[in-house]
Amino acid sequence: MAKIRSVVVEGGREQGYQRVQVLFGVNSFIEITETDGKVKCLLGSHAGGVEVDGSEAKGHFAQIVNELMERHPETIWKEE
Repeated sequence: MAKIRSVVVEGGREQGYQRVQVLFGVNSFIEITETDGKVKCLLGSHAGGVEVDGSEAKGHFAQIVNELMERHPETIWKEE
């Protein structure tokens, strides 16, 4: 089933977002949370996933994205 199945947003623009979750495809998900000044991204599927800290511009999240782009150049997307 190739579609976006669910979108959950906790919080709002004025008071700040605490969690955004998107369930998509058969068993894939992405969840972004902000807790104690840290922004974490959880990306996965039914079998498991990865959690990376996206709090810093050149932090762990950026490192993981760069590694994915190097290993899978056919998937690169850049804003024009």
